[in-house]
Amino acid sequence: MNKTPYSFEFPVPSTSPRLPTPAAGVKCMGVDYATIEECVAACKAACAEWGVNYDDREVKLFMTDADGKWEVTEEGEIAG
Repeated sequence: MNKTPYSFEFPVPSTSPRLPTPAAGVKCMGVDYATIEECVAACKAACAEWGVNYDDREVKLFMTDADGKWEVTEEGEIAG
């Protein structure tokens, strides 16, 4: 069993002030969170840092287990 199954990712706007030069296709990723709550908190902090709206549909939370990687909700339930 994976003890740190939760992760997140979102695309960074090409004009984000954190990028040294405008760039397309850059993703921010966070991995290895033990709980969904830790993952959500880290994701919200990263969104704020990169100037991304956390509620954007491109912000995604994931859970990885032996069967694969699944997109999940803030409650850790499989996203539909």
